[in-house]
This record gives sequence, C-alpha cells and structure tokens, in this order.
Amino acid sequence: MGRGRSVAGWTAVGAAAVYVALKGSWVAGGTFGVDDLGDVTRGAWAFDNLVTGGLAVVGIGIALAAIRPWGMRVPVWLVAVPMWVGAGLLAPFVVLMPAGAALQAAGWWDPTPPPQGDPALAPWTFVVVYGSFVVLGAALVLHARDRCRPGVGGIVGQVPLAWVAAVIAAGLALLRLSWVVGGTAGLQRGSGRDAWLRLQDTVTAAQFLCAAIGLLVMVHRWGPRRRFAVPLVATWLGAGGMVAGGVLSMPTILAGERWTAQGQTFAGYATATFLTCVAGALISVVALFLLVERAGSTRQQVPLLDPVRGEPRGGPVPAGGRRGAGHRQ
Repeated sequence: MGRGRSVAGWTAVGAAAVYVALKGSWVAGGTFGVDDLGDVTRGAWAFDNLVTGGLAVVGIGIALAAIRPWGMRVPVWLVAVPMWVGAGLLAPFVVLMPAGAALQAAGWWDPTPPPQGDPALAPWTFVVVYGSFVVLGAALVLHARDRCRPGVGGIVGQVPLAWVAAVIAAGLALLRLSWVVGGTAGLQRGSGRDAWLRLQDTVTAAQFLCAAIGLLVMVHRWGPRRRFAVPLVATWLGAGGMVAGGVLSMPTILAGERWTAQGQTFAGYATATFLTCVAGALISVVALFLLVERAGSTRQQVPLLDPVRGEPRGGPVPAGGRRGAGHRQ
C-alpha cells in the first residue's frame, strides 16, 4: 500500500472521528458549539445529529477499509454503494469551501445569518464539519482506484436508460446555469442570487453534466483510446452527488413542510429534487451494469500463467475464454 494512501486514509479517519465526536456530544445533550437551537426541539435535534453522525461512522469504516488489509476482502458492493453516494455528496465541498472562503475574503460575499428559527452554531463548527467532509473524500477515491481497477477494461453497451437519465440531468444542469446568468425559472419573485449562490449553482450544474456526459461516453465508447476511468470518475462524482442530495432532501418534501433551498419556489424545488433522485438512480444503475459487464469481459481476457515460468500457458486466452484444441489446459 502506498504511503500517500495510508496518510490520506488515517487523516480521513481522524477528521471523521472529530465530526462523530461533535455530533455525539450534541445527541447527548451537549451545547458545545451551539449558540441557540432556535425553534428546533431537542428530540428533532438529537435525531438529525444521530443520523448524520451515523453516516460519518460509515465513512470511518470505508476509510479504514482503504488502508487496512482486511479492506480488500470486504465484498465490493458493501463498500461501493456508500462510496458511490458519499463521494458524490462530498465532492462539491472540495470546490465550495475554499471558493467560499476566497469570496468572503475578497468582500464579494457576506454570509447571511441562518433563517429565523434555525439553530445558530459557532463559526468554528463549520470548519470542523465541512473540513472533515473534504478530507474524508480523499480516502474514498484512493480506495476506489484499487478496488475497481480490475473492472475498467473491456467492452460495454447500454443505451436507452442512459439517454433518459442524461437528458434529465442535462436539463437540471441547464436550469442551474440559467440562474447563474440571471434566469428566474423556478425562483421566487424578487429573489436574487449572490456570488455564493451562483457558485453553488455552477458547481451543481457541473456535477450534473459530469454524470450525464460521463455515462454517455461509457455507453457509446466515445474515444476508444481514452481511459475508461476518466468518464467513470465523472459519472461517479456526478451521480453519487445527485442520489445523495436528492434522497436527503426528499423526507422534508414528503413530510409536507414548505421549506425550500434559498430563493427557490416550493413547487420548483420539489420537482427538481424528485427528478434529481430519478436521474441519479438511473445513472447509477446503468453504471453498475457497465462495470459488471466490463469486469466479466476483463476476466475472460486474462491469460492463465504457468506457475514455474510465469508465462501464459499456450498463449493468451481469446476474448471468448476458450482455447483451441491444440492447447494444453
């Protein structure tokens, strides 16, 4: 195991552990870093932090799997599903957090206080929470590179679902980009988009486009000499973020609460969230089929090695997996 992956993995474990400890103190009734709970009840506050803290515990498990030998023996699906969703959810923070700090330092954005009734937290808590998100993503990518490498060489083919999902994702991306340039579709009348919101819209649109374009490149095998890992990572970070963001937002919408993301109408927000879940799920399913098919194709093409000479027995195995009658098995 490379030293870089080991350092990144243990750093991720440490960062997530700090996050879990903070969430645990809040679940237990502590107020460290909490200035005011606002209108949120203690029960709701404890439940929310128990869920998010539990997700961080899963992240710690994945990070440990990335740096410990037993991690390579864990079933791929058990690690791949939370990795797929988690990395997509965390990826925007890698861009948004440094960019937000730069916007604030330059005087182009002034963070607004939380809405009336929302909990008020000490500023340092945001550094701990979002900083741990950024660090945790590193181990996920490095572990995925080692676990998924055998499945990125071969032949693929999926089309109809890919195009349906790609069109939905591209439409959502275009909507976000329209807000960046002053469009108002789906926004409350009179609401403006400051530099921070425009940056979020840009990053979200880029994430949706990565998912759509990456999937179509894999399905149609555009650029046959291009490394399969490039569109795979683009699809992963895009679709994983779509699934995570959509699923986390759906409970509030289904509960009938009229909460929306800043400046958006409830109808537009609910519709976009539902479409994001659908597109993200479709892209993830098609990508899974592609990886399974590709992994099977790769295994068929691996030559059998002579244990003494270390050379292929009877020459390389054909793509069909069978040798001619003259070859010894």
